[in-house]
Amino acid sequence: MTPDFLTAKPFAHRGLHGPLSGHVENSLSAFRAANDRGHGFELDVLLSQDGKAVVFHDVALKRLTGQPGTIQNFTTDQLSRIKLSGSDDVILTLKQTLEHSDRQFPVLIEIKGDQGQSDTIAQAVYQDIQNYSGPVAVMSFYPDIVRWFQKNAPDISRGLVATSIKDDDLPDEYFSPEQQISTLEDLAVDFIAYDIKALPNEVTEHCRTNEIPVLTWTVRTEKLRQKAVSHTDNIIYENLD
Repeated sequence: MTPDFLTAKPFAHRGLHGPLSGHVENSLSAFRAANDRGHGFELDVLLSQDGKAVVFHDVALKRLTGQPGTIQNFTTDQLSRIKLSGSDDVILTLKQTLEHSDRQFPVLIEIKGDQGQSDTIAQAVYQDIQNYSGPVAVMSFYPDIVRWFQKNAPDISRGLVATSIKDDDLPDEYFSPEQQISTLEDLAVDFIAYDIKALPNEVTEHCRTNEIPVLTWTVRTEKLRQKAVSHTDNIIYENLD
């Protein structure tokens, strides 16, 4: 049974960041701002050099810290001393983030597969969430990551992240509607998180027909929010008042 927290209230994308709050994405300040608004938040995780799940979107540090190198070049201790640009926030582990989160609000964890270590990052995330008392769900573009949770932690709510709009970061099979439907059925997902720019489509219609909740990202305008109301069950948003 799909938990109600997935559709009850919107999720702030990478926390409540940007002009609306003045906070940096994937920062503790942004997550707290989302909770202050009465919303849960979505975050991204990658692997550190010492194999821990850290809260950060890009493999490279440059965009959000101004520093060279990649997340995998640094241990969690070293990352904890790197400030996010224009703030006093630092790069935290997933465990640290959850320890400082308000457990009445849900956390949606996108597990990045860009580093090519699906089992390792899945295990690292599970280690940090297995005893977490608040509502939490995991999701990923990468089926192998979702499959790890299906096999090893089926009690954790899991979802597939998807789009039909091709880019250079993912192989062609990620964008096939037929493949996406086959994948979500094979993985017995609790929800799907679909690109708002690609809605509606046969994948999300299949999900709604089969009572698989559809979340959508990233909703940045009122026009897109209205589109989401018509075709999905919940939004992952930025900069919406």
